Amino acid sequence: MKALLLAAGYGTRLKPLTDSIPKPLTLFMGRPILDLVYSQVTGAGIQSVAVNTHHLPEMIRLHIQNSPLYKQPMHISYESEILGTGGAINPLRLWIGDEDLLIFNGDIVASLAISDFIIAYQETKALASMVLIPYKEGTTPVYIQGDHVVAIGDEACGAEKRTFAGIHILSQAFIREVPKAGFFSVIDTYKRLLKAKAPILAFEHASYWADLGIPHDYLEAHQILLQHPERSRLCQALQLSEESWRYDHAQASLFVDCEPILGFKNSFVFGPVQVDQPIQIETCIVYPHSHVTKHSQDQGK
Repeated sequence: MKALLLAAGYGTRLKPLTDSIPKPLTLFMGRPILDLVYSQVTGAGIQSVAVNTHHLPEMIRLHIQNSPLYKQPMHISYESEILGTGGAINPLRLWIGDEDLLIFNGDIVASLAISDFIIAYQETKALASMVLIPYKEGTTPVYIQGDHVVAIGDEACGAEKRTFAGIHILSQAFIREVPKAGFFSVIDTYKRLLKAKAPILAFEHASYWADLGIPHDYLEAHQILLQHPERSRLCQALQLSEESWRYDHAQASLFVDCEPILGFKNSFVFGPVQVDQPIQIETCIVYPHSHVTKHSQDQGK
């Protein structure tokens, strides 16, 4: 089995942070999201890993090249035009060969036991397997009966509603059904195959999961993990070290490797920039190598 980490988006919803850094390199508890996902995937025994890029691709290439984490050569698939979650497969068909493919969205973190997910998939004859979480309002519903997906979007009689977690495994038979050109979503292929009654396994994940796509969710994901009663166990599952960050309970602020620091105002996310005017620091995430004036720090107290 091989793995594809999706990292080609613009990160538009996370601006201005993503003006200067691609979203997969934004930090979660002090580590780039790309590093976290790569560690989880390779920790499950998958050594052949690819990443697709588009926005600020050179930053991702240099990060992979210079980080000691990436001991195995990582295949980089640059998309001059974004191809979508389904189209991203096409430039990689020769690289994929006859292997099954694990796909992991590049803007999520999850305490998923990937090894268990792979085993569950391999024990079935499913065309694909989707990781599903309890339904979240505003997402496209995925309907399941037992351990199988029966519909996406269109309600199925007697089925339970879930949300796709952005993690799935595609068999070679599924990959052959994927259109071979253009931009498209892999969900369109799922819908077509489900209408033909193709077997799609539902793998439910009820533990920690977070979409880091927008500032509110990005901040909330940190807060939930910090306050979670099983934080140490979840950090281990997420390949996170609790030594790389600290939490200031009095000011409700998260400081990540911060010397000096920059605060974040009104639950929004700012990048590693310098400020020369007073700001009020509230609940915040702090990036490394940021700078604030003494007056700004006083305002936050």
